[in-house]
Amino acid sequence: MSRDEWLVARKELLAREKELTRQRDALNADRRRLPMVEVEKATSSRARTA
Repeated sequence: MSRDEWLVARKELLAREKELTRQRDALNADRRRLPMVEVEKATSSRARTA
């Protein structure tokens, strides 16, 4: 792969990375806009021991 080919591929990848970042930011903003609700039942994140 020549330097020019690599540069084209890198720029394409960078554009995809930026789009993914925009999508992730939008998803996070949607999540933050959800109303807060009271947790009715406590859950445990501890693993059960066998």
